[in-house]
Amino acid sequence: MSRDPRPRPKFADDRGSTIPLILGFFLIGLMVVAAAVMASDAFTQQRDLQSVCDGAAVAGANAIDGPAARTRELTGTLPLAAVQAAVQSYLAADAGRAEVSVLAALSADGATVLADCRAHTELAFAGLIGHPDGIDQHARSQAQGIVR
Repeated sequence: MSRDPRPRPKFADDRGSTIPLILGFFLIGLMVVAAAVMASDAFTQQRDLQSVCDGAAVAGANAIDGPAARTRELTGTLPLAAVQAAVQSYLAADAGRAEVSVLAALSADGATVLADCRAHTELAFAGLIGHPDGIDQHARSQAQGIVR
């Protein structure tokens, strides 16, 4: 049995090739985890914004039910100022709602409050998708007041 006298090249076998493969899969795994955390954070923030928007619409609708409804009966005008004041009061009641901007409007019949809510949200790992300062989120809600 004779041996081949020629020297073998240094990298002729597969030794050491698993380390780059493991590192590559580790980086892919980190990216998947970061994307899942970011998506979960965006979903949670959107749900919270929708909740604030629903509350603002209900607060505005409650303003129609009270003195504003009687004012409308006396003057024949829609109580938009009272609705907007009620919405702003609702937002001011909790510091967590301060970042939300709400535009309240009334329907043509004056019985339904329409709330258009916007917020700028900071997301974890948002820099990975090209939004390092966060994203803008939007929600709409409506509530019907009881006009007597």
